[in-house]
Amino acid sequence: MKSIVVSASNGYQPGVIAFLNSYEHYHKDSDTKVYLLNLNIGDPFLDEHVKHREYVEIVSLDWAEYAGKRNTAWSTKIPRFKFASELSGTVMVCDADMFFCKNIDMFFDVAKAGFIVGGANGSNFYFGENYSEKWGAPLNRFWTKTIGSVPTWMDMERYSQIWSDLYKKKVKGMGFCDFEMVNMLLIEQVDPDKIIVLPAQQVTGLHHFQLRPDTRVYERRGRLITADGLEVLMVHGKWWQNGWVNNMMKTMEKYCAGNERCLKGAKDSWNLLKSEFEKWKKGEKNEI
Repeated sequence: MKSIVVSASNGYQPGVIAFLNSYEHYHKDSDTKVYLLNLNIGDPFLDEHVKHREYVEIVSLDWAEYAGKRNTAWSTKIPRFKFASELSGTVMVCDADMFFCKNIDMFFDVAKAGFIVGGANGSNFYFGENYSEKWGAPLNRFWTKTIGSVPTWMDMERYSQIWSDLYKKKVKGMGFCDFEMVNMLLIEQVDPDKIIVLPAQQVTGLHHFQLRPDTRVYERRGRLITADGLEVLMVHGKWWQNGWVNNMMKTMEKYCAGNERCLKGAKDSWNLLKSEFEKWKKGEKNEI
């Protein structure tokens, strides 16, 4: 069984539309089930945009239970790890502010073979004494398999404990973010040779990798590719929020530091990605 777990509150409505429209475009013959964890998304929205999609199962969580005790960010992130850990088969965990640029079914097959596949954080960490003391167990590892919590593909028959442990530790109030925790759990529980890391510019654009000169996204023959020759699989971000979108270029203005070529390339990629999101949100994407 193949499953995708994604959760959303009502602030993620545009992202959910783009997520599902782009998924359908690239996965017409897929037998994957998408579990949409509903944290007060809104019944009118679900009626119009989600319920007609037979491959989607809406799982309504108690908004008062989560948001009444935690903030919205916690509530849309952490419960999905518990839900994923209780499924069978191979599971992909996503954010609701992601859209697809290519078919990703092959990574379910890789996960079924016993590998964990995750998007790179774009940096390496030394989990030394400070981390170990707070964690309550020795880590002492320079970690070169650093992934974010999304997107990830895991076989729950082998690795469900990673997500269940993360959930339990967060519920108890452990102060690490979910990104730090998933990597520390990997150090404790998984052979590094069983972890495959996908470059950030392929799946998330974290740290502005999809706008930087050497890794930025552009279009060739109807495909999104990166300047270092990779296919773009997914894009991550709140492209419907003006503040978030505009801040991307403000950051790149500082990064480029007056280099006009750098800035023009970043702006071109920014416009391209923004346009791609708008197409998926409107359901107007042409066949590729």
